[in-house]
Amino acid sequence: MTGTLLRIFCLAAAVFYYAAFASSYLKKDSRVSFVLWMIGISVNSGIVANNWIVNGYMPFVSMYQVLTFLGVTYGIVYIYIRYMHNGAWMKRYIMISQAVIMTGVSFMVQASEWTFPPALQSPFFIPHVFSYMISYTLVALAAILCVISLFIADGEKKKYENGMYNLVCTGFPFMVMGMFLGAVWANECWGNYWSWDNKESWSLVTVLALSVYLHFRRHEKLKKYAKWFVLLAVVFEIITLFFVGMFGGNSMHTYN
Repeated sequence: MTGTLLRIFCLAAAVFYYAAFASSYLKKDSRVSFVLWMIGISVNSGIVANNWIVNGYMPFVSMYQVLTFLGVTYGIVYIYIRYMHNGAWMKRYIMISQAVIMTGVSFMVQASEWTFPPALQSPFFIPHVFSYMISYTLVALAAILCVISLFIADGEKKKYENGMYNLVCTGFPFMVMGMFLGAVWANECWGNYWSWDNKESWSLVTVLALSVYLHFRRHEKLKKYAKWFVLLAVVFEIITLFFVGMFGGNSMHTYN
């Protein structure tokens, strides 16, 4: 599939996600929103499948591949939060998250085939990246709920704050697992579990921010400050995912 065609499909997925989000506010019929959402996920999944088939491995090598897969990951997360935390009401926030991601992907270099660096040819590669993707998806969604909770009536705040807490409680273990697997992988490749690489350091800061949130939320006097650490965590998450790779200097993670 050519780069131009891939870009068209990425934009198409984004358009369907935006349409699903907009139509979710219709009072009469939510089926329109659901159908548009399923089409968006189908197009998104088709791009992931193309990347996977062309390369012959899990499409996690480039940032383009990771973000494209991340769009589908939100759908997986929705199934979990819907049935485990009665989180069906979060659906429209998942839709807009997917739309923004695929909009960004459509402006990236569209290439199906990427070189598979030797450092990534490890059994830890897929579980490490997938753990982080699940955690990043959940924390980003928690941050959206956090922002909305700042502008809604007090009667609705509890629902959003509880939703945020459930998302962080689910995402935090995945983030710690991703860091653990990365450390084991680093020792296998470079003979050192931790080297204070830029990306490692920012990943650690993200985990610490979420740790503070979880502790503050259980403390009556500090509870009101807890949500700000979710916002900090998602800022650190963005720095880790994007800016370290762009300006990482001699970072071992600049290949992605």
